[in-house]
Amino acid sequence: MDLRQLRYFVAIVEHGSFSKAANQLRVAQPALSQHLRHMEEELGVTLLHRGTRGVLPTEAGERLLQRSKIILTEFGELRDTVRGEKSAPVGEVRFGIPGTVSELLSVPLIEAAQARYPTVRIRIAEAMSGYILDWLKRGEVDLAMIYSTSDPTGLATHHSLTEDLCLFAIPDLTACQVESGQPVTLTEAANLDLILPGPSHGLRNLIEEAALSINAPIWPAIEIDSYGQIKQLVQRGRGYGILPRTAVAREVKAGIFHIWPLVAPPLSRKVFLAYSTERPLSAAVRAIGQLAWETLAELVQDGVWAATLADESNRPTLYP
Repeated sequence: MDLRQLRYFVAIVEHGSFSKAANQLRVAQPALSQHLRHMEEELGVTLLHRGTRGVLPTEAGERLLQRSKIILTEFGELRDTVRGEKSAPVGEVRFGIPGTVSELLSVPLIEAAQARYPTVRIRIAEAMSGYILDWLKRGEVDLAMIYSTSDPTGLATHHSLTEDLCLFAIPDLTACQVESGQPVTLTEAANLDLILPGPSHGLRNLIEEAALSINAPIWPAIEIDSYGQIKQLVQRGRGYGILPRTAVAREVKAGIFHIWPLVAPPLSRKVFLAYSTERPLSAAVRAIGQLAWETLAELVQDGVWAATLADESNRPTLYP
């Protein structure tokens, strides 16, 4: 196998079609098919399955896809790595970001990167923090914004900001007797019909740990992992939600939701910038990592993100 064959294989899988990949690569479709046959013969396994939904990778194909992306990315960054800081950063940066963070960070970061580093391309991948952490450890993303990690081995993490969680509901709900905007204890919140993420979700774990510390177990009325769906259910009057204040700021401003700060104990979560210490970082990755921190700081300082910026000692020094 060679790099060209790996590039062809990745294109076929990503497009889900030989013809689409051939058009994108400007290669004749029979040539792509021939390269695939040679790869399968050399490896002794079937890499692709042709079905009604197009071309899909087999289990072996999935493994090859993951490794091929890493190899192609590292090869593309080779020249940049050798040159170091003597030239402008060039290449693709794969950035894993949770959905709620992405809503605020992705567009400003992409725009800032286009202005400062026009030869760098950012690919944003959204998922829950736990999945993003797995991607980072497997080398499928170069940078990540995560909420926490119980196993920091092989990772560098920089505390970026802390955001408060709040209780929220539509004005018509009356189960919470506390006036809107006034503090509600977690014990009081635990007795309401709560709509929360499921047990495997990081936010749910944070809430449950705090509740157990005061002997106030949480029994949600509804469990659903999507923040968007939680807000929809709350808006329909199905119960009360607990989310970061920023996640409901738009609805609060529009008068759709009332919010209550949570106390005894107060609930907050930290957001970290993370990257691997077991793989060299290209100049492009280091530049975007530094820029992400600066962009986060601007969002907090401008009041776009209702959060507290981390201490300056946590600022990364990845790129000039």
